[in-house]
Amino acid sequence: MLTKQELSIKIGNRIKQLRKEKNISQAELGRLCGRDKQHIELIENHKVSANTYTLYTIALALGVELEELFKF
Repeated sequence: MLTKQELSIKIGNRIKQLRKEKNISQAELGRLCGRDKQHIELIENHKVSANTYTLYTIALALGVELEELFKF
C-alpha cells in the first residue's frame, strides 16, 4: 500500500510525463484545466495533492482517461 506522499509523487510524475509527451507546457495545461501554472507545478513537484476533480480536469486537458493518471 502506498502512503499519501508516495501516491502524490507517482501521480505528479505521471502528469509530468503525459504533459511532456504531448508537448504541453505547465502554463498551457493550467489554462486548459482552469488552473494556473503554479498549481500544476506544485502538483508535479509533489508539493500539493490534487483533489479528484482537479485530476479529472487535468486528464481531460491531456486528452486521456482519468485512469491513465494512475498507470505507473
